[in-house]
Amino acid sequence: MTPQNTLDLKGNFRTHPFAELLVEIGQAKLGGSLRLSQRDRKSIIYFRNGEVVYGVSNAREHRLLSIILEQKKVDTERLARLPKSASDVEFASLLIKENILSKEEIDNLIIIQIERLIIDALSWPEGEFVFSPLAKPREDLVLRIDSHKFLIDYARCQPAANVSERFKSVRESFSALQKRELPANLHSNECLVFQQFGSEILTIDRLNQLCSLPDSSLLTTLYVLWLGGLVFRHEWNAAFSPFQLEAIRNTRISLIKQAQNTEVAANGNEPAAETVSEAKTSVSPLELPAVEISLDDYLARTEKAQTHYDVMGVEPNADTAQIKHVYFGLAKLFHPDRFHRESKDTLRRIQGSFSSVAQAYETLKSVELRGNYDFKIRKELDLKKKLRAEGIEDSEMANPKTEQGLENFEQGLSLLMDEEYERAVPLLARAAHYNPENALYRAYYGKSLSFDDTQRHKAEGEMQTAARLDPTNPKIRLMLAEFFIDMNMLRRAEGELTRFLEIDPNNADARKLLKSIQN
Repeated sequence: MTPQNTLDLKGNFRTHPFAELLVEIGQAKLGGSLRLSQRDRKSIIYFRNGEVVYGVSNAREHRLLSIILEQKKVDTERLARLPKSASDVEFASLLIKENILSKEEIDNLIIIQIERLIIDALSWPEGEFVFSPLAKPREDLVLRIDSHKFLIDYARCQPAANVSERFKSVRESFSALQKRELPANLHSNECLVFQQFGSEILTIDRLNQLCSLPDSSLLTTLYVLWLGGLVFRHEWNAAFSPFQLEAIRNTRISLIKQAQNTEVAANGNEPAAETVSEAKTSVSPLELPAVEISLDDYLARTEKAQTHYDVMGVEPNADTAQIKHVYFGLAKLFHPDRFHRESKDTLRRIQGSFSSVAQAYETLKSVELRGNYDFKIRKELDLKKKLRAEGIEDSEMANPKTEQGLENFEQGLSLLMDEEYERAVPLLARAAHYNPENALYRAYYGKSLSFDDTQRHKAEGEMQTAARLDPTNPKIRLMLAEFFIDMNMLRRAEGELTRFLEIDPNNADARKLLKSIQN
């Protein structure tokens, strides 16, 4: 029995969508195969140096014959006289050999075939994947596929709520990939955001200050630029951990078999062929950092932990090797047998903490148990991400009103951006009611009221309150200044901007707005 390859990465689209995997593999410049499955549909995509170079699928509409018939490249009677081929690779070779199509024509048809395969997989709401750095296409099956053009369209079509869930915090950072040429079809807001980078690494929060776009619009724009291969995303919830990337890059690959036909079974008996090279690996061991934590910090962490990941002190995307390393490190430091001389209360705490660690390890080391656990806590983790992005501390998250406030704020803000002001007001009012100390909720509630002539006094009060709660927030201070300008209260707008610039003298937006009303 062939031993399992430890370099393979398995996962699902709920945690790591297919579009993001394409970008991650591309920006890490990985080679190998990505096997996709959704019930009876299966596809394989091959990469070289991060670029998509080939792909196969078991879907009949993605077979080469179907593409040829649709494109009307060959007369159907002529095709019917050809002997039956076992695979698309064999069929393509036959068409070239019989001088029915040229190699260039065949390559162009295969590119269409692979592009459709990618577009189809992007539409899968759920699915599973396995990435292996060992399976590679044959040299004569390497084509140039530009997946970025599909990913840009995919990102633009995603609902704003879905996009916001893909970001963990406004402190996430991005940098421009200068060598890539800008697509001609970029929208104006996408060009605006991209132009802010230069050679800097910018956080979402900083981009928000520079661009003054609504939150949902900025996140969608960043998602487009990232999936479009125009910016690099730093320190996010990636599918590949740094340890896995290091292992793949340090792997010595020796080819043992070349040009072997492997098949993806369609309905159990009709193959869609691919050609790969199999390899064996010799992986140099990685030195993981030593587990270092004091007893007091260890007890505090495990006792207040909300998830198994919190107990272990690892990120939710930590791989099995890292989890195993942390567990044995903690066992070495804090196994209860080492503390038999401690007081009864301390020993009881140590025993309880180690029981939590052992339970967490037993769950997280198993692929099946970990998958079930992740599905169970996914809603909780997603909510924590959203709340942290809104600046809400972990200590506040246990309050059910916090979640209700966030839900109302997201719905109200979406309506506000769509200029449905009357519908936005009650939702933002509830958000401010549930979380009265959240400055952003109060500011947007005030903004929604400002569109009603009878509510403008109350609108100003809400925005003034927001400014007092968070006086250094540029978005809130500029919102208040713009309100004064709209009300033709230019002296008050000037005073507001002047006071804000005393706090943040380098804010370009505030200076620009101040200059516009002084001229």
